[in-house]
Amino acid sequence: MTNPRMLNATSPYLQAHAENPVDWYEWDDEALALARREDRPILLSIGYAACHWCHVMARESFSDPDIAAVMNRHFVSIKVDREERPDLDKTFQTAHALLNQRGGGWPLTAFLNPDDLTPFFIGTYFPARARYGMPGFADLLERVQTVYREQGDQTREQGEAVRRALATAPPGSDVVPPIASVDAARARLESAFDEIHGGLGGAPKFPQLPILDFLIDEAGSRAADGRGGLDHALAAILDGGLFDHLDGGIFRYCVDADWTIPHFEKMLVDNAQLPGTLARFCRLASDPDEYEARRRVSTPLLERTVRHFFEHMRLPDGTFAASLDADTEGEEGATYLWTPEQVRTTLAGTVDPSAIEAFNRRFRMDDKPNFEGRWHLAPAHRARRVAAVEPLDDSLRVPLLASRDERPQPRRDDKSLVGLNALLATGLIRAGSLLDRDEWIEEGVALVERITPPRGELAAVPTGHLGERPAAPAFLDDFAYLLEAQAEAFFQRPDAERLAIIESIVALVVERFADASGGFRLSHAAHGSPVGSLVVFTDDAQPGGNAVLADALAGLGYALGRTDWLDLAEGIFKAAAGSIERVPQAHTRLLAALRRFHQPTAVVVIKARDLAVWTPAIRHLRARGLIVIASGTDEVLADKPLPDTGPGLAYVCRGTSCLPPEGEPDRLLALFA
Repeated sequence: MTNPRMLNATSPYLQAHAENPVDWYEWDDEALALARREDRPILLSIGYAACHWCHVMARESFSDPDIAAVMNRHFVSIKVDREERPDLDKTFQTAHALLNQRGGGWPLTAFLNPDDLTPFFIGTYFPARARYGMPGFADLLERVQTVYREQGDQTREQGEAVRRALATAPPGSDVVPPIASVDAARARLESAFDEIHGGLGGAPKFPQLPILDFLIDEAGSRAADGRGGLDHALAAILDGGLFDHLDGGIFRYCVDADWTIPHFEKMLVDNAQLPGTLARFCRLASDPDEYEARRRVSTPLLERTVRHFFEHMRLPDGTFAASLDADTEGEEGATYLWTPEQVRTTLAGTVDPSAIEAFNRRFRMDDKPNFEGRWHLAPAHRARRVAAVEPLDDSLRVPLLASRDERPQPRRDDKSLVGLNALLATGLIRAGSLLDRDEWIEEGVALVERITPPRGELAAVPTGHLGERPAAPAFLDDFAYLLEAQAEAFFQRPDAERLAIIESIVALVVERFADASGGFRLSHAAHGSPVGSLVVFTDDAQPGGNAVLADALAGLGYALGRTDWLDLAEGIFKAAAGSIERVPQAHTRLLAALRRFHQPTAVVVIKARDLAVWTPAIRHLRARGLIVIASGTDEVLADKPLPDTGPGLAYVCRGTSCLPPEGEPDRLLALFA
């Protein structure tokens, strides 16, 4: 029987469980009240649509009538999409780390006391029957319900201990952490570079884009050009099995240390960040020839990535879907795998036979299969520098992609998430500005417009939607990423209405999420989060909301002379002091923001009735990563007035110090020579 609660959910991940024999509930008052009324522990299962092992557990356990009968008899089973409820996911992932002394993952399987929603047992994937050294899920269910019935006091004591631990945050400070904290994190991360295969640490290998962004910042602040470990890490992402060499974009992570076989889901969260990261690395090069070499490689790879998302991930309303599944028709990675015969058949008559054989050698197709009897396209020999990566030639890529597009395709999670779309908008605007691609800037600004309602409706922004159905109210991260995207759009297209929207976002964040510590909570009262609302300063696959908020507030505060926003940023840094001191390398975006707070980027405000004469200077300075606000009116930044005559004036400030205004573009550029 179809479960109407799952069928009518706003998450495709939940909808996919509508035919399970499990009597699933969403996280809502109905489910929580039922658990309390019947004194049944809650079985909480958290995952997301593109998660391979979530699908495995669904096939093995949640589709098994016998296992479902146990779940329905002894538990109230709640299914949660981690992307719709990041507050629940962060809370119980943290609890997993506390109870198991190691990181968690997805699917997350938690058993909660119904009265106070505290967890007393948490794991991740469990097989239906015992194997892999893990207990079978069927046996585990019986053991857990027995423990709850016979040792209920102990489960509640353990839950209370978790609650206290979650509520205990590292202490803040009365002063902003020093630059030495940034240096300590950089040193630890640089020592973790894999000198053989590239990237950080061993298997599994994640792209870790917030960390690479931080190291790019640090290389720039130290007048370094990013060679060595940073260059090798980005080359490994682009030249191994993580990158889709036919259609662009990166998969979620690689299971091995040498970047060969990925988990095949494509996530918006990773690909939204890639354009900005890669463009910033190109501009890091101090040598013009090295810059051109990096740009020559990066531009076609980013073009393919952007085109892929616009062709395959764009939703009818112009926003972008959350992910593509790891599986195709129940088989992991099936869409992406090849045999040598398929390659030869596809390319026959389109390229010279020697090119086909060279392709097969390049991707090790003259050797044994690398994934379940077939080949995933991962080059045999990898570049150690971005400039040495060789993008696949279109004469090979285009026909192979056309053939691949005729195969069954992975399912798409059509959930549109405000925060991830804002990350993509920011990435497009930054990449367009740094690589002189005006069309990317325009697409990024247009996306910001699509995801931002009128000022009067900001308070009702949901974290996402599926079609016309909104999900939960927006979280801190959603508003932080939206603020950052609006700031990037304002720097490119300044106007009074956009500034008013920025002011409204800041006011709403302060009203809903401010914590007494000076930081900001992940959720607010309307979310009904269990065990309180966490204040999180660390990053994971995406930068932390407090970190992005601090960075955006500081950047806007310096650019617009808003000392109240600088004070808010300072409060976040102070609140995070103890957390930073404990594990500095887990706070990369916050530490990058801290560096910019202590050592602000120069801001150039150009006021001219005809901006055309300033256009080359504007492009040059933006391409170097400077904030340039160019306006032909006094509707914004009226304290820097528009001159009545002459070519205009450029006002140059760094932090709270400004130079005399400059009236000629050439002399402005000379200031930065």
